[in-house]
Amino acid sequence: MKKFFSMIIAALAVVLASCDEDMGSTEVPNQPYVLALGITANNTTTYYVVTTDDLMRTDRTINALGNGIEQTGYRDYQQAEQTVFSIGGMGVTSATGIQRDGNGYIQERGNFVFNETPIGFCQVDDNHMAALEMPASTNKGGLLTFYTVDINTLALDHQVSTTPVAPMDDHDWPYVTGMQYAGGNLYVSYEPMNPNTFSSDYADTAFVAVYSYPDCQFKTLIKDERFGNIGSWNAFNGLQKDEHGDLYAMSNTSMANGFSQSPKNSGFLKIKAGETKFDPDYTFDYQALTGQKVAHWLYLGDGKVFAEVTTRLDAAPWSDADLKCCVIDLVKKTSTDVTGIPVHNGNGGRRFACFAENGFVYTPIATDGGVYIYRTEIATGKAVRGSRIEASFVGGVFKVK
Repeated sequence: MKKFFSMIIAALAVVLASCDEDMGSTEVPNQPYVLALGITANNTTTYYVVTTDDLMRTDRTINALGNGIEQTGYRDYQQAEQTVFSIGGMGVTSATGIQRDGNGYIQERGNFVFNETPIGFCQVDDNHMAALEMPASTNKGGLLTFYTVDINTLALDHQVSTTPVAPMDDHDWPYVTGMQYAGGNLYVSYEPMNPNTFSSDYADTAFVAVYSYPDCQFKTLIKDERFGNIGSWNAFNGLQKDEHGDLYAMSNTSMANGFSQSPKNSGFLKIKAGETKFDPDYTFDYQALTGQKVAHWLYLGDGKVFAEVTTRLDAAPWSDADLKCCVIDLVKKTSTDVTGIPVHNGNGGRRFACFAENGFVYTPIATDGGVYIYRTEIATGKAVRGSRIEASFVGGVFKVK
């Protein structure tokens, strides 16, 4: 079945490549849901940003034929207000905004080209995003550069080159795993990693650098040894903000998600809004409770999280394999398995493709029979399968008015 599915994907890639000039010619305007489809053929991935009016229809597939925008190079996707940002990676050093035009079609607007890949990206208020650029290694310079982007106009408001990378820590090279704004500060979580061997020799400590905003000056480095590194490699999932402005930090330290060792349990810490220390009174040892590690997560509200977690602690390195879905309560410190979604493999080092509205979570899952949208009811943890997606993977799912 997997071989047959791979043949279908390869054939679809050929068809799409032959009709690139027609992309958008049959697109239906004002379809609310926007998906980024990754289609891989001959070791090359092309991205198609498409729309649909329904994520749960089982009588048709979601695909890129005559629908949407083609994007080349490595891409990750993140929404802010009514803009979806297409963020480059793996050598791509630009970010593009995707918005609706006056006729209801999605269009690319703005194209910010950075010196390096923008490794941090977060919303700071209703109108602005902050971006962080860092040299890939010491021989490319030693300063961090922060940018502020207008979400609506996609204008670059200002940039600040400041603070040597060294204050983040003096252990190896920092690989950023997340960035969030809260209480006048930018919080940057990272994993110190050897840039030559990619070994994580300091996986037993949580690291978060704190910068003031908007002047982007280094304030302090906070550490905690109750759990290991915050977030996981290239998934930008270290920090999430709740409705009170408090930050939750997720420690992964799984070899399946980019660590060379796993010395500490997976769990959650907390930083109260505007504070420059971890909350000493909050800790949630998720691995002690479940025997599993959190791989990917989305904050839903009211203390609840939708997550993909490992079912095997001995999964192969970098594999992001054998995951199940759970609803986690960070306040009550409980975890409920989702029924109806099979054990599956994740998308590895990229942002979690997941979307929540009206008490439900929608997430694409790759199964032996193809990629499908699953809808989970948050209150019960029960999921049902929806539309099939013709793609190798889904890089993001959003709703744009």
